[in-house]
Amino acid sequence: MSRNSLLCGLNSDESLIAFWKLLFCPSLRKHFGSEPSLQWCEKLIATFLAGDHATFSARCDTMAREVEAASSVQPQLSLENPPWAMLSLDMRIGMVPWATPIFGRFLLLFLSTGSANWKGKPVLPIAFVTSGGPGDSKDTAIRICAPSNAVRVSAEYWLMRGFLWRREEGPHFSLAPDEQGKTFSMHAYTDESGQKKSIYFETTNSFGREKHDFDEFLHEV
Repeated sequence: MSRNSLLCGLNSDESLIAFWKLLFCPSLRKHFGSEPSLQWCEKLIATFLAGDHATFSARCDTMAREVEAASSVQPQLSLENPPWAMLSLDMRIGMVPWATPIFGRFLLLFLSTGSANWKGKPVLPIAFVTSGGPGDSKDTAIRICAPSNAVRVSAEYWLMRGFLWRREEGPHFSLAPDEQGKTFSMHAYTDESGQKKSIYFETTNSFGREKHDFDEFLHEV
């Protein structure tokens, strides 16, 4: 890469790894191969840096078709089967790699800035769902890995907006540690039938130290 920091807050190598992990979930890495998929990402970034947006879009379209074929036997995305990764351009709506329509166009816009705006500050607007689902109890709480507290909390809303039908949005609480020392983010809501419910996201050992967790995640093999 010719830029020292393609993505906000990351160096060149970290940007490539974050980009790769965003686009290739573990099952896709297994299907396409870790090295080939990483090299594909490196070439895609190179076409962007060269300003060759036509080739960038063509490569994204081709890969989208290959991913669709590879994912045809996978269960539909839902809170029970949450997406591996999400990206937002505005910190409000989360887009799922290869699942959101015209995702390649959004990806090009994302690389053009490398960040999103959060209360006047640039942030890296990507998040990964590392475990859990559907989040209807603490036992099924969804765990999100994100580069900052702002993005982690926003990603909770991205998931809810995308996969949870709510008649009304209730309050959001950060729960105190339970008897096992686990902490959770809980969102109250009213469902389509008028029942009051809650959805849980686990924050144990990540609340307040999101950047550290995200750095560790990037360097995981």
